[in-house]
Amino acid sequence: MAKPKLLVFGSLNVDFVYQVPHFVQPGETLLSTQRQVFAGGKGLNQAVALAQAGGQVYFDGAVGQDDSAILLQVLAQKQIDTTHVKKREAVPSGHTIIQVDRNGQNCILLYGGANQSHTQAEIDACLTHFSSGDYLVVQNETNEVAYMIEQAAARGIKVCINASPLDDKVLAMPLKRCAYIIVNEIEGAALVKVSAESDPYEMLAALKRKFAQSTIVLTLGSKGSLLAPQGSDQIIACKAFKVQAVDTTAAGDTFLGYLVEQMSEGFAPEVALQRATAASALAVTRQGATPSIPAIAEVLEFLQQHEPTLVERL
Repeated sequence: MAKPKLLVFGSLNVDFVYQVPHFVQPGETLLSTQRQVFAGGKGLNQAVALAQAGGQVYFDGAVGQDDSAILLQVLAQKQIDTTHVKKREAVPSGHTIIQVDRNGQNCILLYGGANQSHTQAEIDACLTHFSSGDYLVVQNETNEVAYMIEQAAARGIKVCINASPLDDKVLAMPLKRCAYIIVNEIEGAALVKVSAESDPYEMLAALKRKFAQSTIVLTLGSKGSLLAPQGSDQIIACKAFKVQAVDTTAAGDTFLGYLVEQMSEGFAPEVALQRATAASALAVTRQGATPSIPAIAEVLEFLQQHEPTLVERL
């Protein structure tokens, strides 16, 4: 049986990372000690994670004509199909300017650029290549996400949303059309209008009541995650692995990509959740975003060397 197609409708950002003694102040000119340039964006990170997990991945995105080489190179290296990636002449690629201070804290300026240039006609054209049983992964770093969700769901495509970055636009999206909703405590709290300090099991129950048609995944940082399969009273709890974190960039995107890909292959939810947790643990032990995302063979080896993390209750 052929694997389903995995389509990512998401952001492609060039990340400019500056090492600074402190964050620049109003009116100040500050000398940076180092600059690095990386391929980034939640869409790109999640697409790479899907590919590293073994998926057949397609990307629907937009980049600038003259500044996209680093982004397209990563997609090509990971054998992600770029048929639906558009090059814009009138607008540059999305990018971030990231300051990192001596304590490792960062502040980020995000420019949407080409990520915000999608048209509904382009979305319609892309979706003609996908059908019932395929998967769509979306976030909130592009325009026309709500339209993409509606149109994909109408075709029987399983929509998976990472409700991030959280804003009023997310809250207005047709989330009840999504087969998978993946949120952290802050995002989950906003969707059901409870405190982010609420008991996670109570929050999960509220999410299940509101989105009964969806599989709900609630991530809890260093504590682990909870998964409530659609149509079941079961709750699967997975503790996080204890590792020495070096860089947490893209850890959440790695988790999501692995979880969706493994579920799409038909693995049981508990297997998919544990593999996603292991992949995320490996990612935080490495520097960078996409370079930190492990391949499936590494994840399986890691799991052979570590104690199972599925528990009755976190």
